[in-house]
Amino acid sequence: MFKRFIIGILSIVMAAAVLTGCTFFDHNYDRDYRQVVAVVKSYEIENLVGVDEDGNNITSTYKTAKRTIYKRDLVEYINSNQTSLSQQYNTAKSLVNHAIEMLIDTELVINEVDALIDAGLIEWGQAQENTVKQRIYGVIDGSIISIQNELLESRNKPTIDTDLDALNEETTYPVKPAEKVDDDDDEVEPEPWKPDLSSYPGLFGDSDERSLGRQAMREFISLLKNRVKDDFRLTKEDKAKFKEDDKKIDEIIDTQGISYVYGMIGDTHYMYYISGKNIERSVKINEMQTYLTDAIEVEENEVVDRYQKLLNGQKSTYDADVSLFESAMSGGSTTILYYPNPDYFYVKHILLPFSDEQKAAFDQYKENATDEQIEAYRARMVDNIVCYPHVAGEDDKLHPMTVNEVLNEIKATMLPLESNVMLADAAFDDLIYKYNTDPGAFGNNKGYVVKNSESGNNYMQEFTDGALYMRKELEVGQVYYEPVITDYGVHIMYFASTTKTGEVGLNDYTTPGKLETYYDIIEDSIHSTKAQVRYSAWERTVLTTNYKKQSVRYEDRYSDLWKS
Repeated sequence: MFKRFIIGILSIVMAAAVLTGCTFFDHNYDRDYRQVVAVVKSYEIENLVGVDEDGNNITSTYKTAKRTIYKRDLVEYINSNQTSLSQQYNTAKSLVNHAIEMLIDTELVINEVDALIDAGLIEWGQAQENTVKQRIYGVIDGSIISIQNELLESRNKPTIDTDLDALNEETTYPVKPAEKVDDDDDEVEPEPWKPDLSSYPGLFGDSDERSLGRQAMREFISLLKNRVKDDFRLTKEDKAKFKEDDKKIDEIIDTQGISYVYGMIGDTHYMYYISGKNIERSVKINEMQTYLTDAIEVEENEVVDRYQKLLNGQKSTYDADVSLFESAMSGGSTTILYYPNPDYFYVKHILLPFSDEQKAAFDQYKENATDEQIEAYRARMVDNIVCYPHVAGEDDKLHPMTVNEVLNEIKATMLPLESNVMLADAAFDDLIYKYNTDPGAFGNNKGYVVKNSESGNNYMQEFTDGALYMRKELEVGQVYYEPVITDYGVHIMYFASTTKTGEVGLNDYTTPGKLETYYDIIEDSIHSTKAQVRYSAWERTVLTTNYKKQSVRYEDRYSDLWKS
């Protein structure tokens, strides 16, 4: 339920990350765009906030604003989601109807969230504002990189690798979750977030990189202004705020330079109007998701029952057909409670990647080279890898490092901990968050599963060879300090754990680092199932009711989208 809304709203945000592009529908008639295709009425939402001394309910009443959905909103939503929508719906009519339902549902959900915030039942403070701002800068960064790539392509130069899907994330790399604290502990209000100086386009790199960054920044500002030009939905207040933005931007350009506009552009009304409002909505929906699930409880007997059923099922299944066990291990999504054999072990790693330029040159070199030449060439590439420590989930461009410098820090951290597997496991996790670039390694408590044989693994051969060497020569808790080189880059590998024949206990830890128990995993699974049930109940009692009572659709005004 909520996943659907989050994906829907974030897909709207993506339209801001790609300011130009092809369209599914092409409507160029201003009058047509201005048609109102749906309305969400103004209505009152009542929330229970407490009980007085006499046992009477204390409620908070929130009056929503009327929401108008224009045909332009509908067409923009469809155009920005044309690929995914076309895959889900085989007719234009079903596609358009889904789109308008999504727009109406979003307004209804946001009304509920705002009512809960108004009642003080959902917190909205600096932490949430920081999340919104970080995501706004994700959109900004993606847009600037897209502009840079257009400029590079026009000059027949290699482009910058970027994954637009990653723009929905708060940061480039995940930030290690904070340890749980007691509810009674005082929470410190975070400082307002601001982008690091190393992210400013045009401040760092060689002369060509700085020039490219400055030009991209200029074109990005121009694109922002063009994006809102002649938008009939703008109010007088919007236009006044844009003028104030223009004044501040010009002042910074005159006094500091175009690169420094980056530091304030995320706070402009331009960015709020184009993408910030929808990003704010996605964060609010996440907060509501937390609100709805906080009260869900999982009883101990539920966990014990689930554990016993899963364990008994695996015993009978895997003993009868060991290939099903092997399939479950290689799949990685099943919580394994029973091991019919000890043929598997786990490794973690830190990937220090080759640059896109290095990969392109390497691919070209491989076309006419022997295996020995390819291996030697790839080894030489390692010396030119530039690594960056991650600060708050972003590359610290002010502190570039070589592979050897990273490796030396890892040695200094890990060698003293080899006799304490629990501390070693936790320390290597910290290093993963600091240096790794492989998305699959973050938050992967157990690590990657490896079969203790020459066959049966789907990793690159060099990675498999490194893992098998560790299994034979090292102890759990040790790092393989000889860098393993694959086509992706350098892997610094860690021997995380082994398996043994038999069952695992409900309260056994899943890793030597003792980060979680099997009880925790099963409890989370049950909690997730209960959350889905609660979402469904909320949808039936609140969302569906309000959709029927509080919204109006004017199908005749948008039916041409599937009739044309």
